[in-house]
Amino acid sequence: MKIKSKYPETLEYSATSKWDGKTGGIATVGNEREIVYDTPTTYGGGGTAVCPDEMFLASILGCLNNTFLDFQRKFEMELLSFNLKGRATSKFDKEGYQITGIEVTGEVVVGEDELETGKRCVELMKKFCHLSRSIKKCIPIKIEVTVREA
Repeated sequence: MKIKSKYPETLEYSATSKWDGKTGGIATVGNEREIVYDTPTTYGGGGTAVCPDEMFLASILGCLNNTFLDFQRKFEMELLSFNLKGRATSKFDKEGYQITGIEVTGEVVVGEDELETGKRCVELMKKFCHLSRSIKKCIPIKIEVTVREA
């Protein structure tokens, strides 16, 4: 079943990266927003900023968050809190590192009589987050988010 979207059919994103002269760099995205990143100390870096692996994981959490909120607004559900936590594992395979799995856990707290709507929003979040959809064939991703009323 094809879903009609109120959003554009095609989107394009761009970013640039510039070495910081040390062990990291500065990515510039969108409207000149900057993201400072560094190499972890484990790999000889300064560890002074977020590492690309952390940005990757945070991007997935952000996409899940924003997808959930899109459905929450559509259903006009009373949302009291929403928290996600991610964990990514990587392994050296004698050629280099590769991410071997991602686990996402979280909790949604909704208003009275909103439990089923909250659960539906979580299911739709899992189904439509475009970043998790894009990587699921090459990186196992497990998402477990509980919903409760307050």
